[in-house]
Amino acid sequence: MKAENRGTQSIDQFLSTLRTYNTAIGNYEQHIMLDDTYTYSVKLSNGTIRIYMEELQDKTIIPYERMKEIAMRFVERR
Repeated sequence: MKAENRGTQSIDQFLSTLRTYNTAIGNYEQHIMLDDTYTYSVKLSNGTIRIYMEELQDKTIIPYERMKEIAMRFVERR
């Protein structure tokens, strides 16, 4: 899998919002599209997070509780 360039700005903006729910989320480095083509694996300065394409498209209407769940997908690199 190779790094993607499309959607970088949307992902970075979404991460900024997610940080209000989980301050441990690091800075964006790169992302790849997983094989199913509906999921991004995002590499961060301190770990990874999985974001679904539909979440990026619907980011303005995602309820508070759902945003907390998305932010909890963050996996810290050890």
